[in-house]
Amino acid sequence: MKLTRISAAVLTVCLGSTAAMAAQDVYTKGVEVTATRVTRDLMDVPMSVGVVTEDDIKKSGVTTIGELIQDVPGVELQNDGTPGLIRVSIRGEGTMRSTILIDGQRISEHKSMSGTPILIDPSAVERVEVIKGPASVLYGSDAIGGVINIITKKGGKKPVQLDVGVGYNGAGDGFTENASVSGSYNGFNYRLSGSYADFGDLRTPDKTIDGTDYDTRSGSIFLSYDFTDDLTMGISADYFEGNFNTATDDMSSYDDFAVRIQPWKRQKFAFFADATNLNEYWARLRFDAYTQKTDKKMQNIVAQSGASVIYDGMDLTNYKFNMDNHADNEIKSNGVSVQTEWQLGENNYLIAGVGFDSDKLDSSTTNDINVSGMYQMPGMPVRVPLEVRPGSITTLDGEQSSYYAFLSNETMLPANFTANYGVRYTYVKTSVDSLNSVYAPGAGIQVGDYKDVPLTGDANSDGSKGTVGEESNSKAVFNFGLVWRGIEDLSLRATWAQGFRAPTIQEKFLTSSMGGGTEIGNPNLDPETSDNFELGARYSGERLNLDFAAFLNLADDYITTKEVSAETYQYYNVGKATTYGVELSASYDLPYGFTPYTSMTWLKRKFEYGGIIGDTYDTNTPEFMYRAGVRYEKDFGIWTLTADTYARGATERDYEYESRGAVVKTHHGGYTTANFEVGAAFGDERQYSVNAAVLNIFDKKYYISDALPEAGVHAVVTANARF
Repeated sequence: MKLTRISAAVLTVCLGSTAAMAAQDVYTKGVEVTATRVTRDLMDVPMSVGVVTEDDIKKSGVTTIGELIQDVPGVELQNDGTPGLIRVSIRGEGTMRSTILIDGQRISEHKSMSGTPILIDPSAVERVEVIKGPASVLYGSDAIGGVINIITKKGGKKPVQLDVGVGYNGAGDGFTENASVSGSYNGFNYRLSGSYADFGDLRTPDKTIDGTDYDTRSGSIFLSYDFTDDLTMGISADYFEGNFNTATDDMSSYDDFAVRIQPWKRQKFAFFADATNLNEYWARLRFDAYTQKTDKKMQNIVAQSGASVIYDGMDLTNYKFNMDNHADNEIKSNGVSVQTEWQLGENNYLIAGVGFDSDKLDSSTTNDINVSGMYQMPGMPVRVPLEVRPGSITTLDGEQSSYYAFLSNETMLPANFTANYGVRYTYVKTSVDSLNSVYAPGAGIQVGDYKDVPLTGDANSDGSKGTVGEESNSKAVFNFGLVWRGIEDLSLRATWAQGFRAPTIQEKFLTSSMGGGTEIGNPNLDPETSDNFELGARYSGERLNLDFAAFLNLADDYITTKEVSAETYQYYNVGKATTYGVELSASYDLPYGFTPYTSMTWLKRKFEYGGIIGDTYDTNTPEFMYRAGVRYEKDFGIWTLTADTYARGATERDYEYESRGAVVKTHHGGYTTANFEVGAAFGDERQYSVNAAVLNIFDKKYYISDALPEAGVHAVVTANARF
């Protein structure tokens, strides 16, 4: 059987219409994905992929980006106490190990304790593909846990169409608005869109938490032209800006605490050219180039007081600590990639590509600290007042550049088997080229009635602000997968894939202080590597749909942090990290429009620290996460009704780590929430829709991260129209 040419692959990039809900129907036949860098029916893909489709989104209203993917098996959301800023953990891997792509191009973050957030408005999203497990062969370093690839809306289906939407989210009295005009005419495909969202303070079951409001705004332009049926070129530009605020629901340890990100901006310009059917063997040539800038301005306020504390080796009583940090971090990213696809004989389809990505970090931090208390100097009989003001101003320039080449081949084998195998070589160069830190005006030390001693000059003589340095890492990684389609509606798969992740600029060379803690880089870090083994099955019958995966991931030189002094942590390599588990998505269509369904993940994760901890399964990861419910859909001729009643939950999380020579354990209980959604679509093409939901009906207090609890009972209402 000859493989179909992928001349239609460009359509998944150039065309689109609307965006998403929960990913219950990711396993049905006819769902096309680009997880293998070409368009394939999901049944033929050898890896685990969760898809939030256009149809999913039409049936449910969403007002935040996290709602699009939170029920994909294996996905765990992380907000780090900042409402509106969503980061993703896949199969228990930390947020630094998930690659975030928008239209195949990554968002980078090199000076953050929390990983890369998803900086896009949900109204711009056509669909989301979640690739679970190492995808380093196809998507490079950082994809050791998986990939979130967000495909945005492009041209319309008519010469001119107008889409408008509004929404309300009671979690923070949030209001959203979006509008777009798009179309396709005489070879031109275009889209112009904009959005705005304004959320108040987070409402939890106990209280409304002050200082957790946020707002976002975005805009995008897309234009492409089909020169022939086989040649398309296009340009795009998009802009996102948000102002985010972080607080804490437990002020018992603070007199004041706040983190303000005002603003976090992302702007990108991109160009692509796509040619297909170049000759009998050369099926496709794709060229992409982009330039992107993210600019994050942060302020961190911390005020504490107490009876006693050890500060910088000094025993203080009646102490007061005040910190006001300001950081301005700018990352300029540029990338170029070329991908070719070849039909080699009857049974082989080869993808070959090369590319380059560069991130340049320009950072400026003003650190204003005042520590005071009563201190007993050596040889003195009584304590005297002490005030330390070690404020500093630090500027630095760093860069991480990646060069790569990859091959991936699909081979049709006898007995209904298809093999997919590939290799990627990546070279990563990481450097901090300059780092200058001086004491700020007013820095000094005052002891008792003695004269104030100013602090001047170099504030980084001890390396506490980071180090200048350069290092390169390179690695060839491989994958191999088999898919068997010997029975209609069934596909079985087996996959082995390697992962590779080079340390970020921060992990390697920098010191970052935000959120009341400090993280120190480690120039001796080694890259992370992993081997992932997976068995899976997909079934898509007349009524039953099923997707199952069992996986084992073995990671070496896993990068994490340990506390080396009070609220100060340093990156280091754990010996090994082992993760294994199963994922299941299933649904069954009953008569009269009812469909019971479930999506769930069971996962165990072990760190081999060595030292005083040894091996531990307490890695801050819930063992079981799930969503289960019953959907209903009924067409009444002029309108369609949808409803969904479901429970969502996770088991407890325990965390065991080393802190200053001792073992510390933390615990968060499990949770289950009850939820109900209902929607209606009207019009000949169902171009008008209204959706409403009541979430966390029983007002359950629970946490998905260690910072803030999630919202209590609240309503979500959206309305959308297309003209």
